[in-house]
Amino acid sequence: MWEYRRRVRYYETDKMGVVHHSNYLRLIEDARMDWIGDHVMNYNDMEKMGVIIPVVNASGNFRAFLRYDDLFSVKMELTKFTGVRMRFKYKVHNAKTGELCYDGDSEHYFAEDKNYRPISLKRKFPKLYGAFESLLK
Repeated sequence: MWEYRRRVRYYETDKMGVVHHSNYLRLIEDARMDWIGDHVMNYNDMEKMGVIIPVVNASGNFRAFLRYDDLFSVKMELTKFTGVRMRFKYKVHNAKTGELCYDGDSEHYFAEDKNYRPISLKRKFPKLYGAFESLLK
């Protein structure tokens, strides 16, 4: 599993002093954007090619709290890739204690940026398809 790390920012917390539940989607998105950049290409460059990757499903389970300034890690992996859709699995841990705080997954599809129509990477962008396919375990 690939790992992303950073500290919880103050604005990500709520009045109770914990990361607001909606921000876990942002944490995993930050990790996913870095994962794509580290393994495939910069997402901005992908958009310049005309490819976007909308989210079609995201779900998760809250296990423990993260608080302001906690160092956390997001361990993630690509679990499914068809060239039209892909799925990721995530585990968010408190990096200091090792405690699992959130686990979940997200599913995405590849689309043309102008009309959001699904595309087949294998047909339209074979090099990009190969880069993603090589990462599926």
